[in-house]
Amino acid sequence: MNMAKMPAWSWTVLNVLGFQAVWLVSVIGAGRGLWWPGLVVAVLFAALTLAFTPERNRDLRTLSIALPLGFLMDSILVQSQSLQFACPYPLPGLAPVWIMALWLGFALTLNHSLHSIYAKALPTFLFGLLGGPVAYSIATMRFEAMSVQGGTLECALWIGLVWGIGLSVIRWLDLRSTSTEKGQTA
Repeated sequence: MNMAKMPAWSWTVLNVLGFQAVWLVSVIGAGRGLWWPGLVVAVLFAALTLAFTPERNRDLRTLSIALPLGFLMDSILVQSQSLQFACPYPLPGLAPVWIMALWLGFALTLNHSLHSIYAKALPTFLFGLLGGPVAYSIATMRFEAMSVQGGTLECALWIGLVWGIGLSVIRWLDLRSTSTEKGQTA
């Protein structure tokens, strides 16, 4: 299949559907005590995305920034005792494998289906501030993939702050590395 000949909207739809599959399989698996199903789907999604995207180098750069920072963000949330992840494999107290599978999938949406949000600083911050707590609430209430420790409002505010700032830092580093890369090729 030649993705270059596909309409842009169809690539966006495939990107959204792929990430939704990663998200659902990851949180359902974690809620049932299984860390690996989400990882399998995320690796498949990443392999297909990187095989067919016209933005492979950009996606790899975004992944190299988002994965370690995502690990740090979710580990901070656990260490602050704001939430506890179900199936905390391999090390309790740190972001588990299934959360990193989500980060793998999520990072591959930033240059594609979430591009219009990720392209600007304020929407990126607001997306993290609001979207982080919403996604975590759904994973908590519907799938029991995590549990909130302490007050729900305080936890939502903390998750939103970590996500708003964290996603903004990911974007800033990504843009900075893009401009450095362009300067080296000029």
